[in-house]
Amino acid sequence: MSKNPIGKRRFKRYEVDYLHGCMLFSSDINILDISMHGAAITTTQQLAIGREYALKFRVEDAQLHLRGRVMWSALSHSKMLKNGEVVPVYKLGIRFTNTLTDSATQLMAYIGKNRHDHFEKRMLGVRFRVQQYESADIDLSCTYRVKQISLSGMLIETDSLLARDRLYEMEMALDNTSVAVTGRIAYQAESQAGHSIKYDIGIEFVAVSEEDHGILKAYLDDIERRA
Repeated sequence: MSKNPIGKRRFKRYEVDYLHGCMLFSSDINILDISMHGAAITTTQQLAIGREYALKFRVEDAQLHLRGRVMWSALSHSKMLKNGEVVPVYKLGIRFTNTLTDSATQLMAYIGKNRHDHFEKRMLGVRFRVQQYESADIDLSCTYRVKQISLSGMLIETDSLLARDRLYEMEMALDNTSVAVTGRIAYQAESQAGHSIKYDIGIEFVAVSEEDHGILKAYLDDIERRA
């Protein structure tokens, strides 16, 4: 782990194997085709089949909010990010679960603005291929396991690939309480866990409230005493 920059810390790091946390973040998606009932998208995030997610589309000056359930998923290809990192790209089928609302009118406007002349006949109706001029993303929750922790950062394991140097709002459970931090992705590397791909991710804490800092320090002091 010599390439891991979080190893160069002024605070002592503690090995742990019982801490877990979660974070919420948005990820860009590319819309391949869309109908009033669902869409085919690509994303660098591996989403769970059967799980429901929140999707956001930009429609001119408004934002369209939809919810959709992942019906199928397949590894499509890989691509290189601007920082030179090669990541997998997944193709997914999404079935919308809330279009029988005011969102239906906005969705029709989105399709009308971005549709190609080509369309496909599907069981759930006509699905249009679109030229995505506007932004679209999906809200995700990411759970993680803490492997090492200090007052300045932590090393976590998760099945989600995160953006390098991006800031994330994170929460983790410490005994009977929890702490919230803003963390920067300082390092990440792919690891194999059985038949699934995991990522070891180094987090640098960039913002912690005074109260949560005190809780974390007391927790680490207790680990030190027990050691």
